[in-house]
Amino acid sequence: MFERLRNSHRGIGQRSLKVVAGIAASSLAVSLFSIPAGSSSSSSSGVNTSTACQGTPVKGGSLVYARQTGPLTLNTFFPTNGNGDIFADTLLYQGLIMPDPKGATQNVVPAVASSWTESKDGLSYTFHLRPGIKFSNGQPVTAADVVFSLNYFANPKLDETAVLSSGYKNSVVVNASTVQMNLTTPTPGILYNMSIFDAFIVPKALVQKEGKKFWDNPVGTGPFKLSSWIRGSSITFVRNPYYWESGLPYLNKVTYLYAANDNTRLLDLQNGQAQIADGIPFAQIKSLKANSTISVQSAKVPYWVGLWLNHQRKPFQDLNVRLAMEYAINRPLINSQIYAGLGTNPNSVLPQLRFDAPNSVIKPYNFDLAKAKQLMAKSKFPKGFSVTLQYPSGYAAYTNLVLVLQAEWAALGIKVKLQSMDQATETQDYTSGKYDMTFPYAEFTSDVTVPDEYAPFVTTYAGGGYSFYSWWNNPTIAKMVTTFTHTASDATRAVQWPKIQKAMFDQTPFINILDLPFVNAHKSNVCGTYLNPLGADSLQYTWIAK
Repeated sequence: MFERLRNSHRGIGQRSLKVVAGIAASSLAVSLFSIPAGSSSSSSSGVNTSTACQGTPVKGGSLVYARQTGPLTLNTFFPTNGNGDIFADTLLYQGLIMPDPKGATQNVVPAVASSWTESKDGLSYTFHLRPGIKFSNGQPVTAADVVFSLNYFANPKLDETAVLSSGYKNSVVVNASTVQMNLTTPTPGILYNMSIFDAFIVPKALVQKEGKKFWDNPVGTGPFKLSSWIRGSSITFVRNPYYWESGLPYLNKVTYLYAANDNTRLLDLQNGQAQIADGIPFAQIKSLKANSTISVQSAKVPYWVGLWLNHQRKPFQDLNVRLAMEYAINRPLINSQIYAGLGTNPNSVLPQLRFDAPNSVIKPYNFDLAKAKQLMAKSKFPKGFSVTLQYPSGYAAYTNLVLVLQAEWAALGIKVKLQSMDQATETQDYTSGKYDMTFPYAEFTSDVTVPDEYAPFVTTYAGGGYSFYSWWNNPTIAKMVTTFTHTASDATRAVQWPKIQKAMFDQTPFINILDLPFVNAHKSNVCGTYLNPLGADSLQYTWIAK
């Protein structure tokens, strides 16, 4: 999410149990791909179950993780490099609540707060702080820190994603261990939105004292703390000795080694320079599965190949052009030849989210070149136009995908110039509107499993570029989203959302090429390899077998 929610805990009151249980109903599908006979492991839980991992977890050791992207900033309220920032932030910080860290459910669960209750009218939530919880510098977490962080979360001058705090009124200290968050109107999705990076709890006095410098060496309540950061190369974390989960984390040290190039990450994994790698090329999955020293892990998360269209460009203001482009995409071909058949033909411009209608209700766009040509002929650009498509360098799938799209759209008279860019530059061009078409993030995920993040992002978000830097504007759909966001009843939201899903899909302001699983690979002696519902690693549980 932005590019791209963490075990049950004791101490939850009866009302809180109802809150947690009511937030989500479906389970995260996480699994190891079926492993050929003689290989290291297979599991339906998503965690490595090899023989090496059957014993008691071992404390200590260092882990090197070859990642596609690393952080440009550790400022949780202003992420600039998508998952590169966010997957580092999740090791350093936590919010009052967090996504289920073992990915067993899509629920949010206690973190800095040990429990919470909701008022009957849905206008307030009372959070009870975990007794004795401390930041990674040993400083106690106070109710004042929580109020400061929540107010920061809701301030658009300080938090780029303050749109996610819609409905927030204020927070007040009830007593030394209790905070009440008040809303202007019922907003059930706010619990999801505040479980991620944009509402992580930070120390008020230290942030106020250090200002921007705080983010260069931050402290939080996550399982690890920052050790060193070589921008553009690597970032290293060490165990947080004050982490609230007893006995965790197991690892002494974690290093994220940035390697945008697919081959580099795989070589790092295969030659032992790294023990885990993300962004596994789909073309390499089969060969990796045959390697007895490596396990390949897949998670069904809100992950999609999102292609953004800049609506400041006149051709993309024409619905017939956008629809023609959709019908000209041969998704079955792309899926089989580039994504090893693991992708899903989408029926939404957003990734798969809770409340989505099935294909029987909202049909995906099928490949129909004749229809595409008819739509193009009806448009204001019947002879086509020229356009530039930016895509992230170093990724075999994107390199192959853009060549296919270039050829398919050429049949409509659309001349596509391809421009390979490093991820950081491409993202900067995207947020400043310096693009025609772009894949904004190499890995594009939603940070929550409900529509309450991306639906506002793409309809009402005005942070520099209307509708999440697409400059698309549809007041009718935006109003529908606002109503959905502030509807208390999940049953009613389940009726509202498919109408919004279809309205956006019919307008196709951006193009979802395919929905994909999230794939990583790790050495077979790397155990406790849990992913949360958004594909982030819960490395507090990870350990290395001897």
